[in-house]
Amino acid sequence: MKDEINKVAEILGNGGVIAYPTDTLYGVGCDALNEKAIKRVYELKGRDFSKPMSIAVSDIKMLEKYVTISAETKKMLNQIMPGPYTVLLPKKDSISNIVTAGSNLVGVRIPDYNLILKIIKKFAKPIITTSANLSGEKDVIKYEDITLPVDYIIEGKCEYNQPSTVFDPISKKILRKGVGFEKINKILIS
Repeated sequence: MKDEINKVAEILGNGGVIAYPTDTLYGVGCDALNEKAIKRVYELKGRDFSKPMSIAVSDIKMLEKYVTISAETKKMLNQIMPGPYTVLLPKKDSISNIVTAGSNLVGVRIPDYNLILKIIKKFAKPIITTSANLSGEKDVIKYEDITLPVDYIIEGKCEYNQPSTVFDPISKKILRKGVGFEKINKILIS
């Protein structure tokens, strides 16, 4: 496992693109601070540049380097992260507008998947997290079904096999119902 963590961190550091399992679906990603690599993910997926992508971080401490987060939101995230959620937060300048399609908000995940968290921690930077399918195609839940020509595929198993719940903690709006919807809905309305 340690060898794979080092290998994947090196691929990411060289601008490579990986496919990897998360708690929700298979994702595809790269160094979230490397614009050339980010553009390659858009191209591999056939994704329109007007559609934002999210980033994955290893923990709340890393999250705070790339977004602005209130004490109240941080307290909420400590209750639910890592987990099957994508939270929209105001990005700092280090996150490219390419990732957010020009928005000042970026979707952030801390997937509940130990190997991926270890890879991100080793890499010491956020990675892009977007579904490992061609844009508009069915979500990928098994590594055998990945058709994107990525540089490396991490074999694993997704726990939920459905997308994360996307929410904005500031407006308290849920933008996509997915795994964990009931839990976050209760937190947001309380």
